[in-house]
Amino acid sequence: MTDDSGLRLVTTDIDATFLPAHAIGGFLPVCQHDIAMFNDAFSDEIDSWMSSSLACCDACYDDFAAHWPGVTFRDMEFQRQSTDISWFFETSRLREVYSEAEFSTLINFVSCPRCDAIIRTNFWIFEHLFSDVPEIERAIDELSALGKRTPFLLLEHQFAKEVLDAIRSHSAAVARKALPSRLFRARAIADLIRLGQSFDSAGSFGPAPADRVGEGRFNHAGNSVLYVADTLNTARLEIGGKTEEVCVAELDIGLGPSLVLDLVELDEDATSFEILSAVASSALLAGPNTGTGWSKPQYVFSRFVADCARSAGFDAIRYGSTKDSNGSNFVLLDPAQDFAERTRLVGVDRPSA
Repeated sequence: MTDDSGLRLVTTDIDATFLPAHAIGGFLPVCQHDIAMFNDAFSDEIDSWMSSSLACCDACYDDFAAHWPGVTFRDMEFQRQSTDISWFFETSRLREVYSEAEFSTLINFVSCPRCDAIIRTNFWIFEHLFSDVPEIERAIDELSALGKRTPFLLLEHQFAKEVLDAIRSHSAAVARKALPSRLFRARAIADLIRLGQSFDSAGSFGPAPADRVGEGRFNHAGNSVLYVADTLNTARLEIGGKTEEVCVAELDIGLGPSLVLDLVELDEDATSFEILSAVASSALLAGPNTGTGWSKPQYVFSRFVADCARSAGFDAIRYGSTKDSNGSNFVLLDPAQDFAERTRLVGVDRPSA
């Protein structure tokens, strides 16, 4: 009910028995209908203001980040949209619709659509560029479990089959193109010295011999690939966290036009966009390396993606760095045997003595 000014009148419903349980102060009893209407108005206000929706709150942020590390780490839109709920309501149009008594009560009943918890402080506004997010999150959980227990059965999962189909169809829709003329590869200085390798040779910064290759994000053990970054800083950060000093080589890799599975700049008009966009930002592909042993279960699905890419004829994969939020990497899936001969070493950045 409203008065002549358009403001809602303080409710007198006999069902108005709800009071905030977690807040301190004098509040107006409200009914479940009042709470539901206020939550709907809150969602509408977010959509009107931001043309987006509520992604998560403080209570479920960690769960959101666990499923979508590529969003929380790399997406500036998400990072900028952290909002304090009190500030949001104070500046929203809801104050023009509800009476002061109802408004100050009902803001204590706003629930997060992701986890249903009452939003106490912060929430994040964000919209994925793909649909069926809850179903994809279930697939992420199921595939992560499969990867740890029975990794060779990944392809029995429907979502994995859809990823394979999407990569194969994508290979027919993209054109070959040249890789960037300058790419960067970091090496630990101690490793170069221990192996007797020269700082002035392109071969020292090429793919490692197969017998020295462990499991990586996009390679199986014994599978020699080449990981390079698009900037010097990204390359340095990729092997960061170690105590030893590193040097970074700037390389002009003399490859012709290559078929690249680009998971950083995806074409929104491509039929494969939704599923590749979801995979690229999910924990299946963008999760950081959290283990120190030889087995890396967090890399199982990304290695599956690399196998799909090879099967589809891709020469390389471009993917977002998990160490540099602004950087990206390339993995050359089958680097040429004559890498050292065809690659020009532009220069090597070394720490000052």
